[in-house]
Amino acid sequence: MRKTLALLGYVIITFASQSIWVTFSPVATYVAKDLAVPVEYVGYLAVLYPTFFLLLTVPSGVLLDKNLRLWLAFGSATTALGGLLRLAASGSYTWLFFCQVLAAVGQPFLLNGFVPFATHMYPRRRPLVISVLSLSMYLGTVFALATSLAIYSGASLTGLVGIHAVISAVGLALFLLGLPSLPVVGGSGLAVSLRRVVGKKDLWIVGAILGLGIAAFDNLATWLQPALATAGLGDVAGTAVALAIISGLVGVTFIPSVVARNNIRAWYLRGAAFLASALLASTSILLTPTSIYANLAVAGLVMIPAYPILMEWIGKFHPPELHGSSTGFVGLVSRVVSVSLLLTAPYLIGSAQTYLQFIAALLLLAFIFTLLLPNDRKIKA
Repeated sequence: MRKTLALLGYVIITFASQSIWVTFSPVATYVAKDLAVPVEYVGYLAVLYPTFFLLLTVPSGVLLDKNLRLWLAFGSATTALGGLLRLAASGSYTWLFFCQVLAAVGQPFLLNGFVPFATHMYPRRRPLVISVLSLSMYLGTVFALATSLAIYSGASLTGLVGIHAVISAVGLALFLLGLPSLPVVGGSGLAVSLRRVVGKKDLWIVGAILGLGIAAFDNLATWLQPALATAGLGDVAGTAVALAIISGLVGVTFIPSVVARNNIRAWYLRGAAFLASALLASTSILLTPTSIYANLAVAGLVMIPAYPILMEWIGKFHPPELHGSSTGFVGLVSRVVSVSLLLTAPYLIGSAQTYLQFIAALLLLAFIFTLLLPNDRKIKA
């Protein structure tokens, strides 16, 4: 029973973490007026998340390996407090910034805990548990992006932060009730763990693949609208990205488990990256609303499930005492790649065709990296 409570709490806290991240993004201009600050300041609240992830991804992974119970509780508590305490002074930008820092500190502990939690708590159902946690991560982001405007319009800024505070409180309460079921584990120190993971060639490859995939997704979410606007298709972007996310969430519910059960992780990643690249290249040529909707939906269906598959790769082919460290290292490599490429895209949005070809090239490069991965059945787990 406690294991179930821990998992349910973890799922809800992960959902809350991602919803806290982008709570204000859909209503940034309105919130800026309420807080009497420039709109850029509201944007900085979201920027805190990737910033702290880069800083803490490796240390958090190592700490999770040393004491899973303590540091997953730390990540859950800081996240929940970040969501709860916003209610105390929702009209103060300084206070909201402080709360966002708390939640941003917790995120790497939560995301890097997927693999060690699933391995130690549900070893026989690891692929399924990683998929469920990954699904909650995506759903939290979608929830905030889809509902913030409606909640703000009906309940103002206080009501908006209140919804996320309730979710945070419920998640933390359930997680703490199940906390005694989590093991302490007991991994190596930072230097030893880093030496062991840095020498693993496949972790570099997994990090590169993940980084290119994140770069493609983040670029589409950020820059697709202005790029398509150059071809008179700007209004298509929001719906197209939403379709990609929704179809991807459907894929996450069943694809990773099927892939793991049949030991075809490497082959699936190759096929998904190649297909997605071909679809984006085709979209750049056709440039019609129908091709954009259909191709992005299929690309999302096959590519978004790649995240839990890559996480499960770590769980399957690396020792349990290094699951947190390995996930943290992969997170570092992937974020360096994705952030660098996200900053490159603005120079290419002057042409919808060129921009979509750029995204196709990122996915083709991901496909090339997948060719460097060994086939599952040739690896001794």
